[in-house]
Amino acid sequence: MSSGSAINLLRERARRAADLVARHDFIRIYTHHDADGISAGAIIAKALLKAGKAFHITFLKGLNEPFEYEQGELLLFADMGSGYADLISQVDTDVVILDHHIPNGEIRPKRNLAHVNPHLVGMDGTFELSASGVCYFFANELGRNRELASVALIGALGDKQRMVGGNEEILRNGLEAGVVEERKGVSLPSGKLRDVLVQSLEPFLDFYGKEEELEEFLEKARLDGDKEFDELSDEEIRRLADAIVLRLLKMNAYTGIFSQIVGKRLILKNLLIKNAVTAVDVVNSCGRIGAMSTALAMLLGDVEAMNRAIRINNEYVIQTLEELKKWRNEVKEGFCIRYLVMENGLSASPIATIFSRYVFTDKPLIVVNIKNEYAKVSARTNEALAERVDLAEVMRLAAEKVGGRGGGHRVAAGANITPDKVEEFLKEVDRLCCAMLA
Repeated sequence: MSSGSAINLLRERARRAADLVARHDFIRIYTHHDADGISAGAIIAKALLKAGKAFHITFLKGLNEPFEYEQGELLLFADMGSGYADLISQVDTDVVILDHHIPNGEIRPKRNLAHVNPHLVGMDGTFELSASGVCYFFANELGRNRELASVALIGALGDKQRMVGGNEEILRNGLEAGVVEERKGVSLPSGKLRDVLVQSLEPFLDFYGKEEELEEFLEKARLDGDKEFDELSDEEIRRLADAIVLRLLKMNAYTGIFSQIVGKRLILKNLLIKNAVTAVDVVNSCGRIGAMSTALAMLLGDVEAMNRAIRINNEYVIQTLEELKKWRNEVKEGFCIRYLVMENGLSASPIATIFSRYVFTDKPLIVVNIKNEYAKVSARTNEALAERVDLAEVMRLAAEKVGGRGGGHRVAAGANITPDKVEEFLKEVDRLCCAMLA
């Protein structure tokens, strides 16, 4: 199916969702706590405010957490819902799902249901459209909201997606509406170059605690570390790009990420934070430490919230770099996977994402974080391996075998299990990955 046909089918589904919303005065929203989910929440909030609808937003880590509603109100799930057909089938009120995760099972609604998901129209929700992108198409069926393209791109970039398919259409809309600008360059956060190179998590350049390596890098590239990244000349940007590519090659980083880092950078002209990379980092950091409302307020235009969010991001980045340093040598190797079991780690997701893209790129990486009575699993791999290994299916099957629950995308998935089942779970994950790679 062509991209244009898939987008038209998605718009039809989004129109049905908008029609269902129009029939209600109050909408109860549940969305995810990451950059994509928070951006999705901001898009829905702005669209509903413009439409004169009352609403309440709650952020969840997933639908394994309890949610509440009152019969007769509209329940809207963003960045979640498609993988929980059994739970959604039990909801006794009207439901809208705006998601991009792989659907799991058939939803048998008790009331009215509008389900918008790129996978349902032949589009890949892993790379071509995020949840915030789905919400963008929904918002533009509810009213004229093309200025929200900038917010949707934060979600796409936060989920490491490509500017193809639905994302390409959103980018085009943003450029035409004058809220997004493309510039040649390197996708790095704003700040003094020296600080940017040390503290960047995406791309991760492994300079933290390595001052001599950093100074040698700057000297060879003939760059001034005290200069603001946003003020570098075209020639300085070119030298920086070349030096970064060489650094990543030496680190054995997955080469598929190079096109995401070098070539073009996005400027979000109508948001408080213009640099798209910085905006993604800040929103994501707030989500990781539980300050989702701060990130949401920032995306809605609150300057004080932005200042709080930036402080949160600065602290979170250092904590994450410390975690990477702490756990790096604890990564173990199975037959067909690499795995890391942490106890009371900061968060499994960023560790898994960074290590799988920049350090341990040869096999799928499974990171388990045990806290109290729960074990949170984040599974990551690269696009090349994902052609043969489907981590969403691996997480679903392995989690079900040990009484847990899992799912997600081919390249990025997760699960929730109990700590006493971690060893059995990892053995099953290894077995399933070996079977797929055979």
